[in-house]
Amino acid sequence: MVHVQPFQGLRYNPAQLSSLADVVAPPYDVISPEQQQALYDKSPYNVVRLILGQTTDKDSDTNSVYTRARDFLEAWRSSGVLAQDETPAFYGYNQSWPDGGKTVTRTGFIGRLQVEPFETGQVLPHEWTLGGPKADRLALMKTTGAILSPIFCLYDDPAKQIDYTPGPNAVNLTDAEGTKHTFWPITDPGQVALIQQVLESQSVLIADGHHRYETALAHSQWRREQDGTTETAAGSNPYDYTLSFFTNMADEGLRVYPTHRVFKSHPDGWHAGKLVNAFHKHFEPEDDPDQVLLWLQTPRQPKQGFRLKDHAPIDGVHEVLRQLDVAYLDQLLFVEELGQSANDLKAAGHLAFIRDEAEVHRLLISNPDTVVFWVHAPDVQAVKDICSKSKDTGIRMPQKSTYFYPKLLSGLVFSYFGPPKTGLVNATSTTTVTAAANS
Repeated sequence: MVHVQPFQGLRYNPAQLSSLADVVAPPYDVISPEQQQALYDKSPYNVVRLILGQTTDKDSDTNSVYTRARDFLEAWRSSGVLAQDETPAFYGYNQSWPDGGKTVTRTGFIGRLQVEPFETGQVLPHEWTLGGPKADRLALMKTTGAILSPIFCLYDDPAKQIDYTPGPNAVNLTDAEGTKHTFWPITDPGQVALIQQVLESQSVLIADGHHRYETALAHSQWRREQDGTTETAAGSNPYDYTLSFFTNMADEGLRVYPTHRVFKSHPDGWHAGKLVNAFHKHFEPEDDPDQVLLWLQTPRQPKQGFRLKDHAPIDGVHEVLRQLDVAYLDQLLFVEELGQSANDLKAAGHLAFIRDEAEVHRLLISNPDTVVFWVHAPDVQAVKDICSKSKDTGIRMPQKSTYFYPKLLSGLVFSYFGPPKTGLVNATSTTTVTAAANS
């Protein structure tokens, strides 16, 4: 049984702002250094100061991105820039954007999701995580005493029982990419009960935010030790939950896009021609000028397309992953021919995971040695199949197999529970200090 709860969200106070659009931001892990500076310049209250603060040469345990995030958060609460809702609520969240000449809308809501180990089968992952991002987010959670960004989960309700018609207190804003965001509190007891009823009868799948989910679970365990609540029932503390957006797998606006693999440089002893020749071992060229032009749109570049020669089961590709282009690519070319995984190649700076086709085109134009592997997006059913079997198989999708569009904004609502009873956390360690937050 999945446990979801309404909560008293901490939100920006519109009376203290010129525009909500000035203080929200994309997820922290897609913000470039240039975007980070632009968001800093946009407003002194922009959420980027909380989720991805700028570093300085003088950073230390007692003065870091984590302590500054804590100090900003406490100062904004004290001054009224941030205010906590009086009534527990779920928060409706719709996103609309132009797609192929029509407007597409994805609907859903944000609530608190109780964190529990994946082994229980209630919350299902689809990809593996890395240690670095989790350590960073854990330090931020420990220091601020807040969940600042939602993860993204999918539930399954073909009957579409939940009504996502915006309420009278809805706020609207349009981001730089032209996506309209509509956000409102859901406090009606009947609607709240229905949401809990629909979700608590099933498992949910993590679409995006695996690192943040695992971090929230680790934080819950750590915080229970700090507060002396290790013996309390699961779900009895506010830090036993993470912040999550939920959308229906049957939602007409649910879009999953591919993340292409791009070789920007080549491993020792390899070059573009050799890489393409290695591909011939398992794939054959496909002469389709229309598709080539559609995919690459770069007539100045050599163009070749490939298709898999033999669709029979391939050793090393688990049966549940055979619905994925990236699984074949990772095994056939990266592991068997190059002797390295996609993650190893990325860590070495050779391979990039890129969603934006325009960026891929720019790379092709600027560097004739660039090799691009275009892949299909997995459909939602494939993601569901892999997730539902992950508990038994231990198999997850390769990293960056999915890109759920559009991304969720950060800054619409926070889950705040405050620092540990023992005091405010020292940013880059597990010790605590009793000094009050600076304003």
